Amino acid sequence: MSDGPHRSLPMGRRWKKLAECMDNPSFSTESLCERRDSAILDEFSREVPDTLMSALRIILCSSDQSSLFSPSGDEIENLRMHTNGSSVGNLLIDCVIEAVNCGASGEAALAAACSEAANEIFDRHGRGMAEHYQREARANRASYFQSRLESVQEGRSMDDLVNRIVLGGRAMVARAPTRYSGLEEGVGIL
Repeated sequence: MSDGPHRSLPMGRRWKKLAECMDNPSFSTESLCERRDSAILDEFSREVPDTLMSALRIILCSSDQSSLFSPSGDEIENLRMHTNGSSVGNLLIDCVIEAVNCGASGEAALAAACSEAANEIFDRHGRGMAEHYQREARANRASYFQSRLESVQEGRSMDDLVNRIVLGGRAMVARAPTRYSGLEEGVGIL
């Protein structure tokens, strides 16, 4: 276990890297939020088909009378065939239905749904990482990891991430988090 509990974490590469960075006190909350956004964006780009996002945009945003008539839950529910069995795609559709039922319409409904789905994805993976650290690490290390996880949850908002998801296309390309390699660019003095 000399490499750390993040090595045996049964998650994708970006989630493992986020766990490794959260376990390392030299990473700031801002840097962790950047990695969180990268992992969530990667999850969306892999799991949510372009056909689903474009169909959601057509139903929610392209209607001339979208302010008068919101789409019905059945119209949105019919888009499940575009999810290809993806859990994130199904989660997004559930969030869209909830946003529309709460009175949101147009791009605001899509943004609210993407925000809720992104938060749910991070909560799911965060609980999995915390549980894994609880099993695989000592109590004080697991407690430190849990506190870092909470600081990332309370950290920078996901508005920029949600805007990138809503825009789709090239905005969905997951950029690598900022990497500091020079002596002057290193860890800030606390």
